[in-house]
Amino acid sequence: MAYQVIRDFHDKENERHLYEKGDPFPKEGKVSERRIKELSTANNDAKEPLIKEVEASQVEGTDEEPNGENNDSTGGAGEETEFPKHTGGGWFELSNGEKIQGKEEALAAEEELK
Repeated sequence: MAYQVIRDFHDKENERHLYEKGDPFPKEGKVSERRIKELSTANNDAKEPLIKEVEASQVEGTDEEPNGENNDSTGGAGEETEFPKHTGGGWFELSNGEKIQGKEEALAAEEELK
């Protein structure tokens, strides 16, 4: 599983390393499932998710897919299918940045945004 930072934070368990939005998490090595759960839910000092699970190709520092697909920069239909994004603990992020608990509720709310 790969994770990406969705809000800047200093990692208190990694010499206060600064993670900025869009960075891969962790910067190196492995992290415990407890720590992943803590950072991907509101059960942390910031009281909101700080990381989200993503496909590995989304955090390798490039906007291009390895197979050459989805390389357009228009943000077309491919981006629409990414929302709502599961951020952990039953929480989902909508395309407008709002966070909603429950998959069905998030799907309905995202549909209303279109």
